[in-house]
Amino acid sequence: MRPFTHAALTRPLLCALALACATATFADTATQAQHYELAAGPLGRNLSLIATQNGIPLAFDPALTQGLQSPALDGNYTPQQVLNLLIEGSGLKLIQKEDGSYTLEKSQNLTSLPAVKISASSINSPQTSLDYSRDELNAVQPRDVKELFKKDAAVAVGGSIPVNQKVYVRGVEETAMAVSIDGGRQNNKVFHHNATNLIDPSLLKAVRASAGVAAADDGPGAIGGSLVYETVDVEDLLSPQRNFGGFVDGRYSSNGDQLTTGASIYGRNSGFEALFYLNHTNGDDYEDGEGDTVRFTEPGLLSKLSKVAYEDEQVGRFELSMENVNDESQRPYRANFVGLTVGRPVPESRVYDLTRESLNFNYSRDTAQGLWNPSVTIASGETELETREVPLDDPTALIVYTGITESQSMTVKNTFYTRFGEIVAGVDHYDDSAIFRYEGDPDLEEQAENLGVFIQMRQTIGEQLNLSYGIRHDQQDFTGTDGSSHDDSGTSGNIAADYQINDYLTAKAAYAQVWGGVALAENFILNGGWSYDNIKAVEAENYSFALRTLVGGAFAEATLYQTDIENGRTPSYGGGPDLAANFKIDGYDIVVGFLGQRGEITMKYANIESEMDGIVASSYDGNYFTVPLGEIITISGTLNLSQVPVTLGMDAEFALENDAVEDSGAKQDSYTVVNAYVNYAATDNLNLRLSIDNLTDESYTDRASYGQEFTTVKTLLEPGRSIILSARLGF
Repeated sequence: MRPFTHAALTRPLLCALALACATATFADTATQAQHYELAAGPLGRNLSLIATQNGIPLAFDPALTQGLQSPALDGNYTPQQVLNLLIEGSGLKLIQKEDGSYTLEKSQNLTSLPAVKISASSINSPQTSLDYSRDELNAVQPRDVKELFKKDAAVAVGGSIPVNQKVYVRGVEETAMAVSIDGGRQNNKVFHHNATNLIDPSLLKAVRASAGVAAADDGPGAIGGSLVYETVDVEDLLSPQRNFGGFVDGRYSSNGDQLTTGASIYGRNSGFEALFYLNHTNGDDYEDGEGDTVRFTEPGLLSKLSKVAYEDEQVGRFELSMENVNDESQRPYRANFVGLTVGRPVPESRVYDLTRESLNFNYSRDTAQGLWNPSVTIASGETELETREVPLDDPTALIVYTGITESQSMTVKNTFYTRFGEIVAGVDHYDDSAIFRYEGDPDLEEQAENLGVFIQMRQTIGEQLNLSYGIRHDQQDFTGTDGSSHDDSGTSGNIAADYQINDYLTAKAAYAQVWGGVALAENFILNGGWSYDNIKAVEAENYSFALRTLVGGAFAEATLYQTDIENGRTPSYGGGPDLAANFKIDGYDIVVGFLGQRGEITMKYANIESEMDGIVASSYDGNYFTVPLGEIITISGTLNLSQVPVTLGMDAEFALENDAVEDSGAKQDSYTVVNAYVNYAATDNLNLRLSIDNLTDESYTDRASYGQEFTTVKTLLEPGRSIILSARLGF
């Protein structure tokens, strides 16, 4: 027998004392609501984080939470409410023991179902208009940015294929927003006939938009808000008990016999982790709703993502990511529409070879407490478009034009967690360029360099008011194609408030005044003969007001918003570099829905109007700022079957007729498009899905696509009905 020692007695006494203190501490705080802002992530990790931060004695078997994800949270809750929200829909329940500590058990009364939650995409946070988590992205399984945003009436995506798709958030084009991918600034405005940000959403972890009013730490140039994309990390793909894994994807679409294949492999060991991903799509031109082949629309997407990282609790996380997305194929001569019935004769098609690549380094150490939580991002990004065409007057010749945009950026900031709130302060810098190249001619280039300082405060006052406010100052040096230099500076400010009126009703308001400097012109219109004497910086004012309610499983929100842009740069090759216009984009959207134990249904309505210099803006003169949208309704819903791991889903878009643009020659026609799917989780590692896109075989042009209001433009019709089979096998 081992001899009895004082240590043998002391250890259990100390453990019991610690548990008693922790239980007492939690008892004091269990009924006190405080503000929580928690990203979606592994359930076990987030439960442990909340328990540690609040001194909650929580112990559970890690196998119970293996492979489960928890939702994002943003609001005022007691600690116990947070724990219950995190496990909602997981098939687990929170059990309090006699000693006051907590544990997790499998619920005997619930069938384990995929977590269903009210997320920020339905009920918005103070300064965010949409926020997609990894779970939500997995449910949608988007193939392109159009599918990514298809459930949001206030987010429109013009274009029928990735190479010509552009995103409009509450009527504002993405080029008028501060866009980042994995923290790296995006400068991808090459040619108005193709996409601005070529993105493969297959491995996105999160998407967040702050429409209109963006925080100071979202970056410079947030004229119409910010748009943030994040790609997955290894921990998003591996359960806590595993250190290695991967998957293979396959997707077949009957419309155009299009096949997508993808594969990823990832692992971690002793703090190190690595991820590699490859995705490719090929096939034929698709058919529209009338059964006609839409020429030059064959898929040509190839994307690659690599990540390596090291993380240590004391030191922080170091991450290096490399991404390359390419789309190369024969496209309509002007890739965003079929052709013109007037004007100079041009070839029917030409090759568009569009590539976006980036190299990002991120370091962060966020302890969620204290005054030292640094973050550093160093990013290099480039988008290159090469067009190749055979001129009509010389079939033996080949004309090649090349546009290259580059951005080198860096952000250094620190988060201070104080008793007054959370303060983020830092500096950022970018060096952007736009180059046009044609063999035999000198390169044409515009360049802009910017240094900014910023501070953003986020705080909770009492139990009902959440505030976010900040300021930034930017100094820009702009250089034109003639070598002339133009220095300017300006200050931007923002404030957003979220006030909980009672248990059911919350009011929100936000305002921002933004100085954006001089935006670079698109590469394909640069002119060496331009004079920049009257070039001016762009400025904007944004505001929004909202009311939201949540009663049981029912929720609703109404938002009114407006963006006023002054000196929005609208250069043209022959008109000069300093042409400018004022834009007014205003509207409102309404969200209503119901969340049940096994699913949810949501309806969203948006009514958006756009003006340029006091006249209704068209898709031509609104380039890089806005597009006519009018009224759009979306309906989406999911149902989880109780006895089998099957989810049924649908979404529909109703675009109402828009005659506001009729002065341009034609109105925008109404249309209805319906999509449906059934998803079957055959095993833990095998997921199967059958989808039918455009169920009614509607023949239509997307509301945000170019040229519908012009009688001289033949628009690109969207794909007709398509039956899609997809599978993912994990290992």
